[in-house]
Amino acid sequence: MVKIAVVVLPTFNEKDNLEKFVTEVLNEEKNIPGYKLEVLIVDSNSPDGTGEIAKKLASKNSRIHFLSVERGLGVGLIKGHQYSIASLHPDVCVQLDADGQVDVEVIPKLIKVIEDDYSLAIGSRFIEGGRNYLSPSRRFFSWGSSLFCKLVMGPANIREWSNSARAFTPELFKKINLDQVPWKESTFIVQPAFLNAAILAGARYKEVPLIFKNRAVGYSKMKTVNYIFDVVTYSVDARLKKLGIDIPFFALSRRAKTFLKFGVVGLLGTAVDFGFYNFFIIALDLRPATSKGFSTEIAIVHNFILNNAWTFRHRNTQKTLWHKFSIFNLVSLGGLLIGVLIIKLLHMVYGDGVLNFLGVSVPYYNVYFFATIAPVMIWNFIVNHLVTWRHVED
Repeated sequence: MVKIAVVVLPTFNEKDNLEKFVTEVLNEEKNIPGYKLEVLIVDSNSPDGTGEIAKKLASKNSRIHFLSVERGLGVGLIKGHQYSIASLHPDVCVQLDADGQVDVEVIPKLIKVIEDDYSLAIGSRFIEGGRNYLSPSRRFFSWGSSLFCKLVMGPANIREWSNSARAFTPELFKKINLDQVPWKESTFIVQPAFLNAAILAGARYKEVPLIFKNRAVGYSKMKTVNYIFDVVTYSVDARLKKLGIDIPFFALSRRAKTFLKFGVVGLLGTAVDFGFYNFFIIALDLRPATSKGFSTEIAIVHNFILNNAWTFRHRNTQKTLWHKFSIFNLVSLGGLLIGVLIIKLLHMVYGDGVLNFLGVSVPYYNVYFFATIAPVMIWNFIVNHLVTWRHVED
Protein backbone atom coordinates (compact mmCIF):
# COMPACT_ATOMS: atom_id res chain seq x y z
CA MET A 1 0.00 0.00 0.00
CA VAL A 2 1.37 3.39 -1.01
CA LYS A 3 1.80 5.86 1.83
CA ILE A 4 1.37 9.63 1.58
CA ALA A 5 3.87 12.25 2.74
CA VAL A 6 2.68 15.86 2.60
CA VAL A 7 5.41 18.51 2.44
CA VAL A 8 4.19 21.80 3.94
CA LEU A 9 5.91 24.82 2.37
CA PRO A 10 5.18 28.13 4.15
CA THR A 11 5.73 31.02 1.73
CA PHE A 12 6.13 34.78 1.85
CA ASN A 13 7.38 36.59 -1.26
CA GLU A 14 8.75 33.49 -2.98
CA LYS A 15 7.40 34.09 -6.52
CA ASP A 16 10.82 33.87 -8.21
CA ASN A 17 11.69 30.57 -6.58
CA LEU A 18 8.43 28.74 -5.91
CA GLU A 19 7.71 26.79 -9.10
CA LYS A 20 11.28 25.51 -9.43
CA PHE A 21 11.44 24.50 -5.77
CA VAL A 22 8.07 22.70 -5.82
CA THR A 23 9.23 20.75 -8.87
CA GLU A 24 12.43 19.76 -7.06
CA VAL A 25 10.41 18.60 -4.03
CA LEU A 26 8.05 16.44 -6.09
CA ASN A 27 10.96 14.95 -8.01
CA GLU A 28 12.24 13.45 -4.75
CA GLU A 29 9.37 10.97 -4.84
CA LYS A 30 11.51 8.65 -6.99
CA ASN A 31 13.92 8.37 -4.06
CA ILE A 32 11.22 7.28 -1.58
CA PRO A 33 9.93 3.83 -2.50
CA GLY A 34 6.39 3.16 -1.33
CA TYR A 35 5.53 6.84 -0.89
CA LYS A 36 3.52 9.39 -2.81
CA LEU A 37 4.71 12.97 -2.26
CA GLU A 38 2.26 15.85 -2.15
CA VAL A 39 2.97 19.53 -1.52
CA LEU A 40 0.88 22.00 0.46
CA ILE A 41 1.85 25.62 -0.23
CA VAL A 42 0.76 27.84 2.67
CA ASP A 43 1.06 31.49 1.69
CA SER A 44 0.98 34.36 4.19
CA ASN A 45 -0.69 36.90 1.87
CA SER A 46 2.54 37.62 -0.04
CA PRO A 47 2.35 41.07 -1.66
CA ASP A 48 4.56 39.90 -4.56
CA GLY A 49 1.93 37.54 -6.00
CA THR A 50 3.30 34.26 -4.62
CA GLY A 51 -0.24 33.18 -3.71
CA GLU A 52 -1.47 33.57 -7.27
CA ILE A 53 1.41 31.47 -8.59
CA ALA A 54 0.67 28.82 -5.96
CA LYS A 55 -3.01 28.71 -6.98
CA LYS A 56 -2.05 28.19 -10.63
CA LEU A 57 0.34 25.39 -9.71
CA ALA A 58 -2.37 23.71 -7.64
CA SER A 59 -4.91 23.98 -10.48
CA LYS A 60 -2.53 22.20 -12.87
CA ASN A 61 -1.28 19.42 -10.60
CA SER A 62 -3.41 17.34 -8.21
CA ARG A 63 -0.33 16.68 -6.05
CA ILE A 64 -0.05 20.40 -5.24
CA HIS A 65 -2.42 22.07 -2.77
CA PHE A 66 -2.82 25.68 -1.65
CA LEU A 67 -3.83 27.37 1.59
CA SER A 68 -3.89 31.10 2.37
CA VAL A 69 -3.26 32.22 5.95
CA GLU A 70 -2.40 35.38 7.84
CA ARG A 71 1.25 36.41 8.02
CA GLY A 72 3.86 34.49 9.99
CA LEU A 73 6.10 31.45 9.62
CA GLY A 74 4.58 29.77 12.66
CA VAL A 75 1.06 30.44 11.39
CA GLY A 76 1.96 28.92 8.04
CA LEU A 77 3.48 25.80 9.59
CA ILE A 78 0.86 25.07 12.26
CA LYS A 79 -2.21 25.86 10.16
CA GLY A 80 -0.61 24.05 7.25
CA HIS A 81 -0.19 20.84 9.23
CA GLN A 82 -3.66 21.15 10.73
CA TYR A 83 -5.15 21.45 7.25
CA SER A 84 -2.94 18.67 5.90
CA ILE A 85 -3.90 16.18 8.61
CA ALA A 86 -7.60 17.03 8.39
CA SER A 87 -7.92 17.12 4.59
CA LEU A 88 -5.00 15.27 2.97
CA HIS A 89 -4.56 12.47 5.56
CA PRO A 90 -0.76 12.02 5.39
CA ASP A 91 1.12 9.11 6.87
CA VAL A 92 4.09 11.45 7.36
CA CYS A 93 4.09 15.24 7.82
CA VAL A 94 7.12 16.97 6.32
CA GLN A 95 8.05 20.65 6.36
CA LEU A 96 10.63 22.80 4.59
CA ASP A 97 11.10 26.50 4.02
CA ALA A 98 10.22 27.34 0.42
CA ASP A 99 13.22 29.62 -0.12
CA GLY A 100 15.43 26.82 -1.42
CA GLN A 101 18.11 27.17 1.25
CA VAL A 102 17.70 23.55 2.37
CA ASP A 103 18.57 20.98 -0.30
CA VAL A 104 15.49 18.83 -1.07
CA GLU A 105 17.59 15.67 -0.83
CA VAL A 106 16.90 15.82 2.92
CA ILE A 107 13.26 14.76 2.35
CA PRO A 108 13.99 11.03 1.79
CA LYS A 109 16.32 11.08 4.82
CA LEU A 110 13.62 12.58 7.03
CA ILE A 111 11.00 10.06 5.87
CA LYS A 112 13.45 7.18 6.32
CA VAL A 113 13.79 8.11 10.02
CA ILE A 114 10.01 7.94 10.44
CA GLU A 115 10.02 4.57 8.66
CA ASP A 116 12.59 3.41 11.23
CA ASP A 117 9.92 3.86 13.92
CA TYR A 118 10.89 7.34 15.12
CA SER A 119 8.09 9.90 15.50
CA LEU A 120 10.25 12.97 14.78
CA ALA A 121 13.09 13.54 12.30
CA ILE A 122 15.19 16.71 12.63
CA GLY A 123 17.27 18.11 9.77
CA SER A 124 20.65 19.27 11.09
CA ARG A 125 23.60 21.24 9.80
CA PHE A 126 25.64 20.38 12.85
CA ILE A 127 26.01 16.59 12.71
CA GLU A 128 28.34 14.53 10.55
CA GLY A 129 27.38 14.93 6.90
CA GLY A 130 25.63 18.27 7.46
CA ARG A 131 26.81 21.41 5.67
CA ASN A 132 26.22 25.09 6.37
CA TYR A 133 27.20 27.31 3.43
CA LEU A 134 26.00 30.64 4.83
CA SER A 135 28.32 33.57 5.49
CA PRO A 136 30.62 33.24 8.54
CA SER A 137 28.50 35.67 10.56
CA ARG A 138 25.27 33.80 9.80
CA ARG A 139 26.91 30.43 10.45
CA PHE A 140 27.98 31.71 13.87
CA PHE A 141 24.47 33.02 14.52
CA SER A 142 22.72 29.74 13.63
CA TRP A 143 25.28 27.70 15.58
CA GLY A 144 25.09 30.02 18.58
CA SER A 145 21.29 30.04 18.76
CA SER A 146 21.15 26.23 18.58
CA LEU A 147 23.91 25.92 21.20
CA PHE A 148 22.03 28.25 23.54
CA CYS A 149 18.83 26.20 23.15
CA LYS A 150 20.75 22.98 23.77
CA LEU A 151 22.51 24.24 26.90
CA VAL A 152 19.66 26.17 28.48
CA MET A 153 16.49 24.40 27.34
CA GLY A 154 17.79 20.94 26.40
CA PRO A 155 17.95 18.08 25.70
CA ALA A 156 21.67 18.24 25.10
CA ASN A 157 21.70 15.51 22.43
CA ILE A 158 19.93 17.73 19.87
CA ARG A 159 22.36 19.93 17.95
CA GLU A 160 20.05 21.75 15.50
CA TRP A 161 17.17 23.87 16.79
CA SER A 162 16.82 26.67 14.27
CA ASN A 163 15.67 25.45 10.87
CA SER A 164 12.32 24.15 9.63
CA ALA A 165 13.42 20.90 7.91
CA ARG A 166 11.57 18.26 9.90
CA ALA A 167 9.23 15.31 9.56
CA PHE A 168 6.91 13.74 12.11
CA THR A 169 3.91 11.50 12.45
CA PRO A 170 0.38 12.93 12.52
CA GLU A 171 -0.07 11.14 15.84
CA LEU A 172 2.78 13.13 17.38
CA PHE A 173 1.39 16.41 16.05
CA LYS A 174 -1.98 15.68 17.66
CA LYS A 175 -0.27 15.11 21.03
CA ILE A 176 1.59 18.44 20.98
CA ASN A 177 0.17 21.12 23.24
CA LEU A 178 0.11 24.05 20.83
CA ASP A 179 -0.61 26.38 23.75
CA GLN A 180 3.06 25.83 24.65
CA VAL A 181 4.17 26.98 21.19
CA PRO A 182 4.24 30.74 20.43
CA TRP A 183 3.39 30.02 16.79
CA LYS A 184 1.68 33.35 16.14
CA GLU A 185 4.81 35.42 16.85
CA SER A 186 6.44 37.30 13.96
CA THR A 187 9.93 35.87 14.52
CA PHE A 188 11.17 32.33 13.86
CA ILE A 189 10.80 31.25 17.50
CA VAL A 190 8.31 28.61 16.32
CA GLN A 191 11.25 26.42 15.26
CA PRO A 192 12.86 25.78 18.67
CA ALA A 193 9.52 26.11 20.48
CA PHE A 194 7.79 23.46 18.36
CA LEU A 195 10.74 21.12 18.83
CA ASN A 196 10.61 21.59 22.60
CA ALA A 197 6.85 20.98 22.66
CA ALA A 198 7.25 17.83 20.53
CA ILE A 199 9.81 16.44 22.97
CA LEU A 200 7.51 17.23 25.89
CA ALA A 201 4.80 15.31 24.01
CA GLY A 202 7.01 12.22 24.04
CA ALA A 203 8.63 12.37 20.61
CA ARG A 204 11.17 9.67 19.73
CA TYR A 205 13.59 11.68 17.62
CA LYS A 206 16.69 11.48 15.49
CA GLU A 207 18.73 14.06 13.57
CA VAL A 208 19.69 13.66 9.91
CA PRO A 209 22.27 15.73 8.01
CA LEU A 210 21.19 18.44 5.60
CA ILE A 211 22.83 20.98 3.31
CA PHE A 212 21.96 24.62 4.04
CA LYS A 213 22.74 27.11 1.27
CA ASN A 214 22.44 30.83 0.62
CA ARG A 215 19.24 31.82 -1.13
CA ALA A 216 19.49 31.61 -4.89
CA VAL A 217 16.88 34.36 -5.27
CA GLY A 218 14.99 36.70 -2.96
CA TYR A 219 16.22 37.81 0.44
CA SER A 220 16.42 36.54 3.96
CA LYS A 221 13.55 37.49 6.24
CA MET A 222 15.39 36.67 9.46
CA LYS A 223 14.79 39.33 12.11
CA THR A 224 18.02 38.73 13.95
CA VAL A 225 17.73 40.93 17.05
CA ASN A 226 14.11 39.99 17.73
CA TYR A 227 14.87 36.32 17.17
CA ILE A 228 17.79 36.40 19.62
CA PHE A 229 15.54 38.04 22.21
CA ASP A 230 12.87 35.36 21.71
CA VAL A 231 15.34 32.46 21.77
CA VAL A 232 16.85 33.66 25.05
CA THR A 233 13.55 34.36 26.79
CA TYR A 234 11.80 31.22 25.50
CA SER A 235 14.72 28.96 26.44
CA VAL A 236 14.83 30.41 29.96
CA ASP A 237 11.05 30.01 30.21
CA ALA A 238 11.29 26.34 29.14
CA ARG A 239 14.09 25.62 31.62
CA LEU A 240 12.15 27.24 34.47
CA LYS A 241 9.13 25.07 33.70
CA LYS A 242 11.30 21.94 33.63
CA LEU A 243 12.55 22.95 37.09
CA GLY A 244 8.96 23.21 38.28
CA ILE A 245 8.95 27.02 38.34
CA ASP A 246 5.73 27.99 36.58
CA ILE A 247 6.44 31.62 35.75
CA PRO A 248 5.21 32.86 32.33
CA PHE A 249 8.63 34.37 31.65
CA PHE A 250 8.35 34.33 27.86
CA ALA A 251 4.88 35.88 27.85
CA LEU A 252 5.94 38.55 30.31
CA SER A 253 9.07 39.32 28.30
CA ARG A 254 6.97 39.73 25.13
CA ARG A 255 4.80 42.28 26.88
CA ALA A 256 7.88 44.07 28.20
CA LYS A 257 9.73 43.81 24.88
CA THR A 258 9.01 47.34 23.72
CA PHE A 259 10.04 48.74 27.08
CA LEU A 260 13.24 46.67 27.03
CA LYS A 261 14.09 47.89 23.51
CA PHE A 262 13.36 51.44 24.66
CA GLY A 263 15.66 50.77 27.59
CA VAL A 264 18.49 49.60 25.32
CA VAL A 265 18.15 52.77 23.26
CA GLY A 266 18.03 54.72 26.47
CA LEU A 267 21.27 53.13 27.70
CA LEU A 268 23.02 53.99 24.45
CA GLY A 269 21.62 57.50 24.68
CA THR A 270 22.81 57.70 28.27
CA ALA A 271 26.34 56.92 27.08
CA VAL A 272 26.09 59.73 24.54
CA ASP A 273 24.59 62.03 27.15
CA PHE A 274 27.21 61.12 29.75
CA GLY A 275 30.11 61.64 27.36
CA PHE A 276 29.02 65.10 26.29
CA TYR A 277 28.00 65.99 29.86
CA ASN A 278 31.56 65.38 31.06
CA PHE A 279 33.03 67.04 27.98
CA PHE A 280 31.12 70.26 28.63
CA ILE A 281 32.10 70.28 32.32
CA ILE A 282 35.77 69.36 31.89
CA ALA A 283 36.63 70.91 28.53
CA LEU A 284 34.33 73.94 28.51
CA ASP A 285 34.07 74.53 32.28
CA LEU A 286 30.26 74.73 32.23
CA ARG A 287 28.19 74.21 35.36
CA PRO A 288 26.67 70.69 35.80
CA ALA A 289 23.06 71.77 35.24
CA THR A 290 23.97 73.73 32.10
CA SER A 291 26.06 70.86 30.78
CA LYS A 292 23.16 68.50 31.36
CA GLY A 293 20.91 70.67 29.23
CA PHE A 294 23.25 70.60 26.22
CA SER A 295 24.24 66.94 26.48
CA THR A 296 20.65 65.78 26.82
CA GLU A 297 19.56 67.60 23.68
CA ILE A 298 22.25 65.76 21.71
CA ALA A 299 21.05 62.46 23.20
CA ILE A 300 17.45 63.33 22.27
CA VAL A 301 18.29 63.36 18.56
CA HIS A 302 20.23 60.10 18.91
CA ASN A 303 17.38 58.37 20.76
CA PHE A 304 14.69 59.49 18.34
CA ILE A 305 16.55 58.02 15.38
CA LEU A 306 16.97 54.62 17.07
CA ASN A 307 13.49 54.47 18.57
CA ASN A 308 11.84 55.31 15.27
CA ALA A 309 13.97 52.82 13.33
CA TRP A 310 13.83 49.97 15.88
CA THR A 311 11.77 50.25 19.08
CA PHE A 312 8.52 51.45 17.50
CA ARG A 313 9.26 50.49 13.89
CA HIS A 314 6.09 48.44 13.46
CA ARG A 315 3.72 50.94 15.05
CA ASN A 316 1.09 52.33 12.67
CA THR A 317 0.97 55.91 13.95
CA GLN A 318 -0.29 57.77 10.87
CA LYS A 319 2.13 60.56 11.80
CA THR A 320 4.84 61.99 9.58
CA LEU A 321 8.48 61.64 10.58
CA TRP A 322 8.73 65.34 11.44
CA HIS A 323 5.51 65.21 13.45
CA LYS A 324 6.89 62.34 15.55
CA PHE A 325 10.23 64.12 15.90
CA SER A 326 8.52 67.28 17.14
CA ILE A 327 6.44 65.40 19.70
CA PHE A 328 9.46 63.35 20.78
CA ASN A 329 11.42 66.54 21.39
CA LEU A 330 8.62 68.03 23.47
CA VAL A 331 8.37 64.82 25.52
CA SER A 332 12.15 64.71 25.91
CA LEU A 333 12.23 68.32 26.99
CA GLY A 334 9.96 67.24 29.83
CA GLY A 335 12.53 64.57 30.67
CA LEU A 336 15.27 67.15 30.29
CA LEU A 337 13.49 69.43 32.74
CA ILE A 338 13.13 66.56 35.21
CA GLY A 339 16.84 65.74 34.87
CA VAL A 340 17.99 69.35 35.22
CA LEU A 341 15.80 69.91 38.28
CA ILE A 342 17.07 66.73 39.94
CA ILE A 343 20.70 67.71 39.35
CA LYS A 344 20.03 71.31 40.42
CA LEU A 345 18.39 70.13 43.64
CA LEU A 346 21.15 67.63 44.45
CA HIS A 347 23.84 70.20 43.66
CA MET A 348 22.19 72.77 45.93
CA VAL A 349 21.95 70.24 48.78
CA TYR A 350 25.31 68.47 48.45
CA GLY A 351 27.42 70.88 46.38
CA ASP A 352 30.67 69.82 44.73
CA GLY A 353 32.69 66.98 46.08
CA VAL A 354 34.05 63.51 45.52
CA LEU A 355 32.57 60.20 46.63
CA ASN A 356 34.93 57.35 47.43
CA PHE A 357 33.32 54.17 46.09
CA LEU A 358 35.29 50.92 46.50
CA GLY A 359 38.52 52.85 46.30
CA VAL A 360 37.43 54.82 43.23
CA SER A 361 36.90 58.58 43.38
CA VAL A 362 33.57 59.52 41.80
CA PRO A 363 32.75 63.24 41.41
CA TYR A 364 29.42 64.25 42.85
CA TYR A 365 28.27 65.60 39.50
CA ASN A 366 28.44 62.08 38.05
CA VAL A 367 26.38 60.74 40.96
CA TYR A 368 23.82 63.45 40.22
CA PHE A 369 23.78 62.41 36.56
CA PHE A 370 22.97 58.77 37.29
CA ALA A 371 20.25 59.77 39.74
CA THR A 372 18.29 61.20 36.80
CA ILE A 373 18.26 58.04 34.65
CA ALA A 374 15.34 56.08 36.11
CA PRO A 375 12.77 58.89 36.49
CA VAL A 376 13.61 60.37 33.09
CA MET A 377 13.39 56.99 31.34
CA ILE A 378 10.02 56.16 32.90
CA TRP A 379 8.63 59.55 31.89
CA ASN A 380 9.93 59.28 28.34
CA PHE A 381 8.67 55.73 27.76
CA ILE A 382 5.17 56.29 29.11
CA VAL A 383 4.51 59.46 27.14
CA ASN A 384 6.17 58.28 23.90
CA HIS A 385 4.34 54.94 24.10
CA LEU A 386 0.98 56.66 24.59
CA VAL A 387 1.48 59.70 22.35
CA THR A 388 4.44 59.82 19.93
CA TRP A 389 4.19 56.24 18.62
CA ARG A 390 0.64 55.47 19.69
CA HIS A 391 -0.63 52.63 17.50
CA VAL A 392 -3.67 53.38 15.35
CA GLU A 393 -5.70 50.52 13.88
CA ASP A 394 -6.16 50.59 10.12
